[in-house]
Amino acid sequence: MTNKELLYKFFKGDTTHEEEVEIKQWMEASKRNEAAFYQERLLYDATLLNKGSLESKTIITPPKRMVFWNSFIRVAAIFLLITTVGLLINKFNKDINATNPLHTVIVPPGQRINLVLADNSSIWLNSNSTFKYPSQFSKKQREVYLDGEAYFEVSANDKQPFIVNTHQGGVKVTGTTFNVSAYSKYGKFVTSLFEGKVGVYLKNTKEEIININPTQKAIFKDGKLEINNIVDYDEFLWRRGLIAFKNKQLDEILSVLEQYFDITIRIEDDCLPDNTYTGKFRQSDGIDYALRVLQKSINFTYERDNEEQTILIKNT
Repeated sequence: MTNKELLYKFFKGDTTHEEEVEIKQWMEASKRNEAAFYQERLLYDATLLNKGSLESKTIITPPKRMVFWNSFIRVAAIFLLITTVGLLINKFNKDINATNPLHTVIVPPGQRINLVLADNSSIWLNSNSTFKYPSQFSKKQREVYLDGEAYFEVSANDKQPFIVNTHQGGVKVTGTTFNVSAYSKYGKFVTSLFEGKVGVYLKNTKEEIININPTQKAIFKDGKLEINNIVDYDEFLWRRGLIAFKNKQLDEILSVLEQYFDITIRIEDDCLPDNTYTGKFRQSDGIDYALRVLQKSINFTYERDNEEQTILIKNT
């Protein structure tokens, strides 16, 4: 029997390979164990949301009445999430005997989640990602749906290809390790391959599959797929809770921070310094901490509007 301490260690990404195997075997032993796993996963995410809300920092101090309102919103949000957790768990338990229900996982801003699918494939989901998958895959193929970013370690099965569907296109594999960044909000579709072989295609041209090899990535650009080499592997450190930049200009960095923290960043007069920045931030430190660190290397100021969830960047 897998205890809660081991499950929470797994959710944090701190388990050994042997412990991961133990958890997978425990989940596969019964539907009740599988339901218990997702119950603890949802409760763990609720705890992260609460912790992240309490630790968040802002530069602008709002009026006292706004503080109370924000506190109310935070408590209400946590209550809603925990209530939703209960409803989802109840629905999950009712659907155990249903025919292959499709589950949806939504990752909160600034967080990440690890899943183990029915075929023992391991999936890491990045901040602000939505992932849909069935309880059991069909005999012909293993099909999932992604809006966001995910790192896949797919169990090998030549007779049952694994397909990742996104808003712009798809990825077809039989067993490999790769990363897909496909946020519909930003029109992104990038597939980076680390091991094995994958076929990438656009949504309306499934018959035109482009194969890429390890150390390569396929990028959707100007209506077509473009193949490049992976230059900076640090960009995949998000699995460890890190946001990494290497010789990136401020506008590129701000675009990534928008994506991670689900906040709108506006640039005054579209004028920014040309400085580049190399460094890493922990997702858990929040966007204000990242901006303050950037200010030490790049000259700019910013104002944050908590009501509108926007940040205005000004050149100094």
